[in-house]
Amino acid sequence: MKPFTPLTSVTSLTSILLTCFSFVLPSPLATQDKGTFTDNRDGHIYQSVIIGKQTWMAENLAYLPGVDRVATGLFEEECRYVYGYDGVKTDEARANTNYKKFGVLYNWIAAKSACPAGWHLPTDQEWIALEKFLGMNDVESVMRDWRTSGEAGRKLKSSSGWINGNGSDISGFAALPAGCRGYAGFESRDYAVYFWTASTIDGDNGWRRGICSDNPGVSRQEDRRYFGCSVRCVKNK
Repeated sequence: MKPFTPLTSVTSLTSILLTCFSFVLPSPLATQDKGTFTDNRDGHIYQSVIIGKQTWMAENLAYLPGVDRVATGLFEEECRYVYGYDGVKTDEARANTNYKKFGVLYNWIAAKSACPAGWHLPTDQEWIALEKFLGMNDVESVMRDWRTSGEAGRKLKSSSGWINGNGSDISGFAALPAGCRGYAGFESRDYAVYFWTASTIDGDNGWRRGICSDNPGVSRQEDRRYFGCSVRCVKNK
């Protein structure tokens, strides 16, 4: 009689158990709770997504009551830009392919009041809550510059559209590389995106977030308030 031979090794059995266990306890990000809402100011319909205890826009704000030339950089007056468009005709700006894909770039003053009724520009602390839900640790969450724990940036990035280093978009946030209006005019499209927060660090600078192609994390830095950055609104509680 042949000796008994087990059907699976201990290693294989462990692998099977771990696989089964993963189905029993799925990631909190495995199911994205998505929806839509309409901005009554212009009829624009936006995608939204619940991430943790927050409801975020799942695309960049595109509210554009007026557009400014790229050289118009002001601290205390509202400015709005469409990447690659250097004119002042709103209809032309809305017809631009960058507007349709990436939305509007706002200076900090414009960003503060840009969100529709029932939504608001998230604070620095609300961004930290988002990042921690995505796996960023407590110590890094309040640091400046790049924070890579939990690879929150990779989870926020869309799964296509980046010049390199696409994300997993497991969060449903679907960040696209919209670029910015910086010191040298329009820059960094297809490589990076920057989002204003409602929080300031001093009289001239506002906190913003940055996500780039070649980094899995999220930067927490200050920028001059006349810079043009993207906006993601968060729903009021």
